[in-house]
Amino acid sequence: MRIAYLSLEFPPRIFGGLGVYADEISREIVSQGENVSVFTLGDGKLDRHQDMNGVEVFREVPVPIRDGLEVFLSAQTLSWGDGLRFLEELLSLNQLSAASIIENGPFDLCVAHDWLGLLGGMAVKRGGIPLIYHVHGLEGGRSDNPNPQLVALEKKGTEVADRVITVSLAMKQELLSLGTPKEKVSVCYHGVNADFFDPDRADARTLAALRERYGFAKDDIVILFVGRLEPVKGIKELFSALPQVLDLHPKVKLLVVGKGSLEAWAAQEVQRLGHSCVTLVTDFLDAEEKMHHYALADLCVFPSIYEPFGIVGLEAAAMGKAAVVGAAGTSGLAEIVKSPAASRPTGVHVNARDSQDIAWGINLALEDLDRLKSWGKNARKRVLEEFTWQKAAERTLAIYKEVV
Repeated sequence: MRIAYLSLEFPPRIFGGLGVYADEISREIVSQGENVSVFTLGDGKLDRHQDMNGVEVFREVPVPIRDGLEVFLSAQTLSWGDGLRFLEELLSLNQLSAASIIENGPFDLCVAHDWLGLLGGMAVKRGGIPLIYHVHGLEGGRSDNPNPQLVALEKKGTEVADRVITVSLAMKQELLSLGTPKEKVSVCYHGVNADFFDPDRADARTLAALRERYGFAKDDIVILFVGRLEPVKGIKELFSALPQVLDLHPKVKLLVVGKGSLEAWAAQEVQRLGHSCVTLVTDFLDAEEKMHHYALADLCVFPSIYEPFGIVGLEAAAMGKAAVVGAAGTSGLAEIVKSPAASRPTGVHVNARDSQDIAWGINLALEDLDRLKSWGKNARKRVLEEFTWQKAAERTLAIYKEVV
């Protein structure tokens, strides 16, 4: 098959989990004998057309027709404010990408990743190419004040596409609640590179240097949060839970790694709680550094309020780390992490909207450090059995072939 991907993110322009997914899954599908071309955002400096590990990449540089377009926009759209420029660039990107798909075809299938690629995907479908809408998240969950225009676009995407793929059973339920026919939705989990995220790869000298850098003693218990510093990730609730954890476990050190709109707030909270118990890292970490931060941790905590999947949960599990995760509402993390009631536990489920519940989950995990290590070993085994990119690609290709 020749498969066209529409994805705003692709290396080296990666801003979140979508870019990681598009990179990993496209390379794995190519390794299984299929052809993948990714149509993505360029910046005028990167190569417009290149081969990356067998994946053909087309980078389009948007040319928004801003002045003329605004005449036709509704008052609702004009209210986007600063986001309007992003919308105009996205419209241009989708138009250019759709034209490029047609020009460089024929393709057997087009896959639009999230609403960001839907406009181009629906245009390509008009030309007779089957369309899959791959839902990584929905506007209704991402925002406290969902944009009704984006909600309408996402719904239209589920109606127009020949098939909808989503990332977890929780996301499938959310789609069904919006009226998407059950038979149209397929679930395919993401994967993780368990050869790279492998505890055996961690370098002892690098770990020692990190401990020294952050001022951690050998007997300190390191709790790691990795993620965007946004309300939806539960970072406020985690900070609120910390005093209750310290009451029982005074040697706990919370290491927070991420960037986002709550950076300034988080820095103030560090001042309030004290640098001796919280360390905030907003520097960019490359993959190797990220791997060593997981290796440094005794426990990972991802108290997401809304998390369609949660690649950080897989990365931590691959590194042999147990995790406390937000599991209420739409949570793919609840499907990655097995609670203590399971035959092979890998962590604890909590209600991420409740800081007391987060504290309870962390304290439960830390009750027995030997048990905590066994949960981490279970997590690594589960990744190798269920969450490799090879398995993810095999399941994805089976769906693609059904549609074609």
